[in-house]
Amino acid sequence: MEAGTSSWPPECNKDVLPRRFASWRETINGKGEFSKGAFDLTFKELAWGAFVFKFMAGSTDISYYQPLASDKDFLMRLRTNPVLEDFEELRNFLVHYGVHYAPKDLPRQYVSVWSSLQPHIQRLSTERLETCEFNNAQIQNEILAAFNCLFFRTWGGDTVVSKVLHFFNISLFVMVDSDITMHFSKYGSRGYLEFLQDMQREAVEVLNDFQQLGLSGRLEEFLSHELNYSSIRPLTKLIDDYNWVTITRGWPKIPPDWLLDLFVWK
Repeated sequence: MEAGTSSWPPECNKDVLPRRFASWRETINGKGEFSKGAFDLTFKELAWGAFVFKFMAGSTDISYYQPLASDKDFLMRLRTNPVLEDFEELRNFLVHYGVHYAPKDLPRQYVSVWSSLQPHIQRLSTERLETCEFNNAQIQNEILAAFNCLFFRTWGGDTVVSKVLHFFNISLFVMVDSDITMHFSKYGSRGYLEFLQDMQREAVEVLNDFQQLGLSGRLEEFLSHELNYSSIRPLTKLIDDYNWVTITRGWPKIPPDWLLDLFVWK
């Protein structure tokens, strides 16, 4: 995603950061070491990305993403019977989440294409990233049609379409920005479908890694609790957070061991 890089949020100042590093190491493994597995995306990497993201974009995210993503009434309305005000909420999110020049008439553009978009969104409403059958021709056609409906008939490119689709099903669609799109070399509707397939493999891998660690609850619940989010953050967004930190912002995938050792306060 393309969020603002605000200074340390009030509840997350620099003095707290080292203590939380130490706390996380002990939580993930009693010996103070992260698990190591044969996965392309490990839980330690996802946790690191989510951790860094919370501190880099916390205030913007808390103000504009988290309220919408946790509003069940809004999400239900959006995929069943949205009104102009719902699309205005979406535009407001876009403007504060990196798409600063979204036109003021964008909500009306969404209203105008809704009758064409709605059947595809409805058929995808129960799908989840980790279990979706992306090789199924009907699933592919629905994703391609939904993407193209927005891409060709409303303002914005891959970044905007992915962000809007995310709110139609926060359990399925992963956001991208221009850096992430370029990194994966996935463009347009077909490229976005392939990107989702890549993200599914990472989702399955990280869920398996989390399970092997023997931590309690669901992965999303665990990280949302540890990061003090007011509501459960979907796996799709945690993956986006990781992508933004490691690709868009260029941070390393994991902190070096020597740095972690310095943060362990005895």
